[in-house]
Amino acid sequence: MKEFDRYSSAFAYGLVESGYSSGDKLLLWMDQENSAEVLVSTMGASKAGVTVVTFSEKENCDSLHSALKDSGARGLLFSPNTKVSEDGTTRTDYVQKLMPELESMYPGDVLSLGNYPMLK
Repeated sequence: MKEFDRYSSAFAYGLVESGYSSGDKLLLWMDQENSAEVLVSTMGASKAGVTVVTFSEKENCDSLHSALKDSGARGLLFSPNTKVSEDGTTRTDYVQKLMPELESMYPGDVLSLGNYPMLK
């Protein structure tokens, strides 16, 4: 329990240091296999006053687009290597399709997305 508190507090601190504030939303698109990460991020977000919005649709890029738009989420935390189709398409492929600006970004660049201006 002590480690859980330490990790969730560290996650909360990271959110606050990244500019999140009470009332902001974080969209989680995680796998059940990542239950420890889901619990830590959910508790950490709660400690920071950030609302967690979950998304579980695995196979529809349009649904992710709608969830990002409709939720007003400021951030997206997802399992990047999860396959979403038989052809090997992953969640990362969906995110890159919806956010082509990521392709030309460098570490440390300010995130600026045409379709999702609220994501930071």
